[in-house]
Amino acid sequence: NMRGPILAMVTVAMVACEATAFLLGPGASLQRHTPALKAASSKARVGVFGARKGPGFITKMVDENTSGTATLVKPGEAKLALSYFLKDEGATITATTGGVNNVVQYVDTSSGVRYVLRIYNNGLNTGRVKFEHAVLKALEPEKFSFEIPRYLPSLETGETFMPLPSGASCCLCHLIPGTLPKTADPAILGRSVGELMMGLGRLGDTVGGPGGYVTPPYYEVYKVHHACSKEVFYDYVKGPEMDSCRDGINTLVAEFKVLDERIEELLRKGLPSQLIHGDLHFDNVLWSEEKKQVTGLLDFEFAAPDWRAMEPAVCLSKYVGEDDPFPLVEKFIEGFCEYGRLTKDECLGLPDMINLRVMSNSIYFVGRALAGEDTIDALTSRADMYAARMVWVRENRQKIVDCISAKMAQFDPAF
Repeated sequence: NMRGPILAMVTVAMVACEATAFLLGPGASLQRHTPALKAASSKARVGVFGARKGPGFITKMVDENTSGTATLVKPGEAKLALSYFLKDEGATITATTGGVNNVVQYVDTSSGVRYVLRIYNNGLNTGRVKFEHAVLKALEPEKFSFEIPRYLPSLETGETFMPLPSGASCCLCHLIPGTLPKTADPAILGRSVGELMMGLGRLGDTVGGPGGYVTPPYYEVYKVHHACSKEVFYDYVKGPEMDSCRDGINTLVAEFKVLDERIEELLRKGLPSQLIHGDLHFDNVLWSEEKKQVTGLLDFEFAAPDWRAMEPAVCLSKYVGEDDPFPLVEKFIEGFCEYGRLTKDECLGLPDMINLRVMSNSIYFVGRALAGEDTIDALTSRADMYAARMVWVRENRQKIVDCISAKMAQFDPAF
């Protein structure tokens, strides 16, 4: 936890309250895999100063309290980022409580229009930003029942993202209305996830182009962060940094060893692969409580070719962390199966993929700590909770398989 001076830092927290997820889309995930739980832990003063007047510079400063993971931003970087996309002397930038790895802020124009400004904190991985924007562009012809992020073109180049002097990328997005559904109605979210999965499957493997970065698939789990490897991870977790959560870490390590073998078994089955969102869960979704429908799916930063069934697995990895998780799991699966299609082998492998998401998060946090991108508290504060999730999934493995197999047979005559 840290409290940072306003002139030096913008602290961005987990997606936690109304309308804050408006664009986690490209940015509130792990290197591919956002933490299954985005826990807010600290409070700081957040603001953006307008140092000089003139076209493209912010002349007002909004100061708010927010809590979460601290992300350093050079003074004036946010106002410079905005100037690439919008010329409005009366615009204000306000910190949100959205964003785990990236800075996500609201922009309110003098005409009353609200946008979302994002500054990526992804290790200067411009290729990954390029791939994300290419995926969203390719999805534009799809007629979804929800919105996906739509970016404004740069005033200078027409591109939907721009590099800052620091090397980080930035973009400006139309705001999608809605609030976070959390566990309100998993069936509604399940339907949207199934709908998106099928839409992404129609894109084939033509998305991207030169310079685009393709995130490693989940089954290459030890490649989740550039600073980590299998050997480095297991050596690190033996160290004193993990002593505060030693029981949880020991449980996780034991579960990971079992999962290593299960991944090899699943690879031998040749499961269907396609482009997936890769980080779709209830903190990257907006919905209308009044209309009881999803309004937007966010955070496409880590879209990549992968096992198709990882899409619902990532969503389920959040629900299994709740109290009495199975009713939530069952409702999500029922909604998903209305649109989504999986094979019998995918259904059999779904519990392993749920746990693979948790494993990926854990390894990624170690990588971020080693790279100096975050503290190891990101893992130690979650280790016991992650361990409990993996144990619950293993103990309820057959129940999960039976549930999705029955629902898939109900909605898909070819199953």
